[in-house]
Amino acid sequence: MLHRTPWLPIALCLLSVGCSTPPPLTLMTTPVIYLDGAIDPFAHLHHSERKLPVSLFFATNRQPEADGGFGNGLADRLYLGQAEVRLGSDQHSWDDLYRASRSEQRDSEIPLQLKRVERRGDLALDASPPVPLPADLQAYADAINLELERARDREIIVYVHGTKVDFANACELIAEVDHFAGRDFVGLAFAWPSHQNIASYLLGIDVKRAQHSSEALVRLIQFLGLHTAAERINLIAYSAGGRVLSKALAELQQSYPQLNHEQLQTRFRIGAAVFAAADVPEETFEERLPSVSLMAEQVLITTSDNDDALRYAHRLMPGGVRIGSNEASQALTSFVERRHLDNVNVLDLSFDRERRGFDIAGHHYWYRHAWASSDVILLMRTNLPPARRGLSATEHPAIWYMESGYPDSVREATRRELEGQW
Repeated sequence: MLHRTPWLPIALCLLSVGCSTPPPLTLMTTPVIYLDGAIDPFAHLHHSERKLPVSLFFATNRQPEADGGFGNGLADRLYLGQAEVRLGSDQHSWDDLYRASRSEQRDSEIPLQLKRVERRGDLALDASPPVPLPADLQAYADAINLELERARDREIIVYVHGTKVDFANACELIAEVDHFAGRDFVGLAFAWPSHQNIASYLLGIDVKRAQHSSEALVRLIQFLGLHTAAERINLIAYSAGGRVLSKALAELQQSYPQLNHEQLQTRFRIGAAVFAAADVPEETFEERLPSVSLMAEQVLITTSDNDDALRYAHRLMPGGVRIGSNEASQALTSFVERRHLDNVNVLDLSFDRERRGFDIAGHHYWYRHAWASSDVILLMRTNLPPARRGLSATEHPAIWYMESGYPDSVREATRRELEGQW
């Protein structure tokens, strides 16, 4: 609520900072799971796979541009295609990337750059994907299935970005997640048309776009469930992307009210649904959560009590506390308990911070903090429950945390569960 005098200076500050172009992405911090030689996620890669470019797929309701890319316009169709992101500059080699991906300290940053975008077809938003598929869409499905055949884990990771980023950012981030997951998955960026400034979000423009984009994500999930051989479709939603994903899963479940959890799993094969630092109002999320729980094999919500972006969103925008904030944890977990949503868990990254000696803070922690990214990647790789991922239990069965010995715990869990082989 921007008219509140106490917060007006903050709002103006955020608006002025937000109007600048977001900084380019560099390679995320090495997950702690890979440090101290615990496991090598790249050991199994064939020599031909040890390269800087990462191939991925995309789906977007951004408006196409003349140069082959996608801008900020809101399209009335879902555009599908393939892309390639390079991890590193022309001066970097695979050995440089490998060392950076296994090390806690790096000699220099590893830049990420979107190098190629190729459109493969498009889908209408007002109808389910056609059967049989037209040739261009069948080629897109065939390309995904070919990559699934080559992958060690025949699963897809769909990334739903937050606000203030462009099409390239969405592709670059799923590329580095795919890289740190051992390049064993098929990465797919779902890019909804956010602007590259925070003003559009605070003023509600991109909030409406996030809400409008749920239909496009529904069509994508339907397409993947029907036309690909993925054993699981995993979903990661970050920040405002949580609005898109939670609404999409709720709408999808409500389109099939006659199907129970097992039947929905058979039809759509949704594995983990991760809501990382999600900027979704608590009450809105609770309305959708029973449907989300029915759709997914496992739901993970990450929270922190030191996330300024969510704190400002609560104070400057309508909707109340956000589910990525610890302020929402008590009400949210009480709701989970009352509704018996046994596959929903909260990872409280601030819990026990005094004894641990530090907080896991900020808004980008899920991929910038070595501990938080480890749990997300291990969940993607294994779909194991929290107790088997090296997390520690609290008194509430749905809330988990990372104690001071988490690095050893997660490495031991990895050795035990994966028997030393990624």
